[in-house]
Amino acid sequence: MKNDCLLCNWAESDKYFNRVQVWQNDLWRVTTSLAAPMPGFSYLEPKRHIAYITDLDGNESVSLGPTLAFVTRALRDITNAKLVYVTVFGERVPHLHFNLAPHRDGDSLRGGSGMLLDNANPLPVTELEIVAEHIRQALGQIQK
Repeated sequence: MKNDCLLCNWAESDKYFNRVQVWQNDLWRVTTSLAAPMPGFSYLEPKRHIAYITDLDGNESVSLGPTLAFVTRALRDITNAKLVYVTVFGERVPHLHFNLAPHRDGDSLRGGSGMLLDNANPLPVTELEIVAEHIRQALGQIQK
């Protein structure tokens, strides 16, 4: 727990963001918004202070996949959603948190290209290929 982190102070952050805790285990907690434009908009966050997804380590790292699958499946089923959008931003609140947004036809969400500016164009293929190759090389050095 970090003293100056809003999300580390659960009672204060839940009140500030108008949300309620709906689940927790020893590593993670899930809260659901009471001020969202769609039912079930929720947040998954580690109990331990981890600032950004690039800092994810330890048991949270190992349990993230199964926890995310478990929580999003429940959100999808409870809200009758087609799918659940999962986003991670972080510049506003530096405590890792996943925004979980159940999506149903006709709701307020815009997925896909809605996350990009209307005038966004693809970068030159050569630039994208270079970056892809650097990623391939970096990930190839990681042992499975």
